[in-house]
Amino acid sequence: MGRIPASRSFQYLIIAVIFISIILYFQSSVFYTDAYPGNSTSSFDSPIAHCNINNGQQASEHVEGEGAEWAPTTATITVTTTATSTSTTTVAPILGGPAKNSEPPYCNYCTSSDELCKRYGSFNLARSRAYEGPNARLKRVLRKLRSGQKIKIGIIGGSVSKGHGLTDRRLNWSHIYAEYIRETFARSTSADPANVEVELINGSVGATISEYMETCFREHIPEDVDLVIIELAINDQRLERLAKGYENLIRAIFALPLKPAIINVQIMALMFATITMGGDLHTAIAEYYDTPIISLRNVLLPHIFRSTQLDSSDTSVEDYWFEHDSNGIDLRHLSVQGHRMLGDLLGSFTSRVACEGWREEQLLQNGKNIDIIGGWDWAPYDSDRFEGLSPSLPNPNEGSDVSEYIPRQTLFQKYDHTTILRPATPFCRTTNTLAGTSYYSPYANLLEPLPAPLSTEGLDAFALWSHPQNPGKVWLTARKPGVKAAFKVITSALGRVRVTYLRSESYGLGSVWCWLDNDRQKGRRLDGYWTLKDIHVANTHAIVEDATPGEHILHCEILKETKDPGGGTEFRIVAVDAL
Repeated sequence: MGRIPASRSFQYLIIAVIFISIILYFQSSVFYTDAYPGNSTSSFDSPIAHCNINNGQQASEHVEGEGAEWAPTTATITVTTTATSTSTTTVAPILGGPAKNSEPPYCNYCTSSDELCKRYGSFNLARSRAYEGPNARLKRVLRKLRSGQKIKIGIIGGSVSKGHGLTDRRLNWSHIYAEYIRETFARSTSADPANVEVELINGSVGATISEYMETCFREHIPEDVDLVIIELAINDQRLERLAKGYENLIRAIFALPLKPAIINVQIMALMFATITMGGDLHTAIAEYYDTPIISLRNVLLPHIFRSTQLDSSDTSVEDYWFEHDSNGIDLRHLSVQGHRMLGDLLGSFTSRVACEGWREEQLLQNGKNIDIIGGWDWAPYDSDRFEGLSPSLPNPNEGSDVSEYIPRQTLFQKYDHTTILRPATPFCRTTNTLAGTSYYSPYANLLEPLPAPLSTEGLDAFALWSHPQNPGKVWLTARKPGVKAAFKVITSALGRVRVTYLRSESYGLGSVWCWLDNDRQKGRRLDGYWTLKDIHVANTHAIVEDATPGEHILHCEILKETKDPGGGTEFRIVAVDAL
C-alpha cells in the first residue's frame, strides 16, 4: 500500500475526533435520562417534561424545593363529614410563597421526594388522569388558597363517598384528600402563620343519581363553594337521560356565585350486568365542559384482569380494594385501601395542577403570554394569526378569554347560531336533608306534605321513615292504597315538575299516580318495582314539563295495582323538584 498523505491523515483524525465526540454526547444524554429520579419506562409521560423549566436549569438543581425560603402562611382546616356536623383543627402552614428561582415542593411529580409516585408508580398515576385539561378554574381556586383566603370544597356523591362501611370518617377519600392538600402545601413554610381555612362539606347521599342532584344538590352543599367533586359514575346507569341530568348538574354548579371548579371522580363497580356504567357517558360531558376526570377503574381494573387471568380463583385484588359484608366481597363499595388510593390519586393530580399554575404565574411575571390558544394560519381573524384566539374572542360569561367559557348549548342539542341557555332557578324539597336521623342539613328544605284535606293524615299517612339497619337513608313512606300526599312546588323558566322515588326488585315496592293541580287525567304512574337485581337506587321522573311559572300543587296517591310479584304497595318518595 502507498503512504497516506499527511494532509489527508490530519483530515481523518479530525473526522474521528468529531465522531467520538458525538458518540460520547449521546451516551451522556441517555445516562442522564435513565438516571433521573422518578423516571419510568412504563410511564406515559416523562417527569422531566413536568419538572424542569426554570430558564434551562438542570432538574437536579431545583425540583426538590428543599431549603427554600417561604412567605408565612398557616391553615385551619374545617372538615364537615356530613352536611350537618363540623369539626375544626388548627394545622401547620399551607401554600406559602416560594423563594426567587425556586419551585415549590408540590412541583416534585415523580421525583425522589414524591411519595405518591413511589407508592403507585408513574404508569398508574398517568392512567388515573382520564381527562386532565388546562384546569383554569382549579388553578384559580388554588391561587385563592395560596393567597391566604378560605376555600370550601363540596362533595356530591353516593354511598361510597358518604363512607359506606367505614368505621372512621377520617378514612373517607374526601378527608384523605383534604389532609393531603394541607400536608403537601404546608411543607417548607414559615412557623409564623396567617390563617387559611379549608372547609370540606361532604354532601353525599346514598342511592341517588344525577337526575336527583341536578336540581337538589344545593340542599347538600352550600352555594359559596370554590371546588365541587362529583362521584356518581356507578350510581348512574348508562342511560342518555341520566347523562343529560349529569350535564345539567355541571351547568348548575358553574352558575353558583363563586363559579366553582369541578373535578369528576370515577370509581368502579363489578357487581352489575356490565362493567360500563353511567360514568362512561359522563366522560364525554366532562370533556365538553373542560372538567378533569380522575378514574380509579383505569388504575385497578387491568390488575384485577391480570390476576384472574393467571388464576381464575384468585380474588386477592378484589379482596384488598373492595369492602366486605355478610355475603363476602362487596364489589360496589370501596375498602379502606380503595378510599386511600382515591384520595391519593386526587392529591397527585392537584399537585400537578398547582405546580403548572405556579409556573404560569412565573411566566406572566416575565412578560410572556400563556393564554395564546390560536394557530398561525387557520384563525379566521387577522389579529389571531399572531396573538391567538383569546384577544379577539372575549368570553361572554366573564373575563377576556375562553378558559372558563360555558358553552351556550348543551351537548345533546342540535348546533345552531342563536340558542343561548340561561340558568333556571331550581326548587327542591327532599328527605335527604336528614343526616342519620337526628340532624338537619343547614342548607336544605325538608320535604313535608301539605295538611289535610290535600294529604291523608293519621297512622297510614306518608311519614319520614328509615330502615333500622340503615338509618342514614330516609324516605317519605306510606304503604296503604288510597293514601295521598300533596306538595307545593314552584316552577320557573322550564315548567318541569318531577318526583324522585326509590326503585328496587326486592323491597316490595308498589306504584303511585301523580298529577299537577286539578289535572288528574294528565298525571303519570310511577312504579317502585323494577326487574334490575341488586340495584336499589332513586329514580327521577317528570310529571309535567309544560307548567306555567309560579306555584302549583303536586298530588300523589298510592295505587292498589302493583307490579311487585309479592303484591307489595309500599312507596318511598325521596324528593320533589321543579324548574
